Amino acid sequence: MDVKLLREFRKNLRQLERLIVGQLREDTCCHGVSVAQCHCLLAVELLGRPSQNELAEHLGLEKSTLSRTVEGLVKIGQLERQADESDRRIIRLALTPEGGSTCTAINEANDALYGRVLEEMNSPPEQVVAVFAELVRAMVRARESRFTCLSTSLSGGKKDGM
Repeated sequence: MDVKLLREFRKNLRQLERLIVGQLREDTCCHGVSVAQCHCLLAVELLGRPSQNELAEHLGLEKSTLSRTVEGLVKIGQLERQADESDRRIIRLALTPEGGSTCTAINEANDALYGRVLEEMNSPPEQVVAVFAELVRAMVRARESRFTCLSTSLSGGKKDGM
């Protein structure tokens, strides 16, 4: 593949990353939660009443990392723990009314911003969303294959200058 094209693609991804991270900090901080807490709340909203294990898997986080985030959200009244109706050993996470209000505020702010972004695009919004979803899927596949190569090279065999 053309190195110049790859470098341009990477440069644009870095710029997009900085813009998104900046936007996340601005819009979530004004709602009283950190970026990690924001992602956690929105995931609970999306999943319904997930267990902590289900939430950790969805977010791609270690359980211990997620535990600290969840504990912080419980302490500030955004999440609550509930026993599962069918298996009392399983603890489910649920949004409190305050957590629901926080999600609504975050969603409304982000919907307005990203609605404006899609309006600024020269392509139809459906096409942009489809290409972006394809980019995410390709990134997941590329990372999965990369980690396989890295684990092989780290276990003794050097490959491609590693």
